[in-house]
Amino acid sequence: MIGNDVVDLGDAETRAGGLHPRFDARVFALEEREVLASSDHPDRQRWILWAAKESAYKAARRCDPRIVFSPSRFVVRPSAGNEATVSVGDRRFRVALACGRGYVHAVACAAGEPKDLYAAVATIAPETVGDDTASPGVAARGLAAAIIGEVLGVPPSNVTIRRHGRLPTLWVRGSSRPLPLSLSHHGRFVAFACAIHRHQGVR
Repeated sequence: MIGNDVVDLGDAETRAGGLHPRFDARVFALEEREVLASSDHPDRQRWILWAAKESAYKAARRCDPRIVFSPSRFVVRPSAGNEATVSVGDRRFRVALACGRGYVHAVACAAGEPKDLYAAVATIAPETVGDDTASPGVAARGLAAAIIGEVLGVPPSNVTIRRHGRLPTLWVRGSSRPLPLSLSHHGRFVAFACAIHRHQGVR
């Protein structure tokens, strides 16, 4: 199970002034609000917590498509370094966090899953905004195909991403591959994450 989420910190909806006054109370558990209150950068910390929740939700849906995203139930506990744990019910997810120039990115996988994780974030070129052939979804799939192709040793043109229900699925050289994949986009940024077992390969 894997999930990822990217948040554009420069987007109008992520600015503190654009939030509902009760946003934090509705979205975050008490211990998370305490993390926000003690943070030197609460605006950025807010979206780090949010991205962690979203990424864990996407991972959880791979196991149970019926799961509902109730943000306050996905409780984020930051740990050492750029990592966190997200708990929802009896499920636990480990989350890798990255803060770049203008964005935060979270990649979640089920705790204990021994996988290599490949992930990346890219900026959407401003001149392509409004171009249907360069939509955020297309850009995210292109980013994933380029990097996954490099990892697996095949040309990006041989890597395609299709949807099975609401979940992206990976196809390599016309065959479905059981590699957990997650795509995301927000504002100026697109991102992906893919989990590949060390013994996984393409012939």
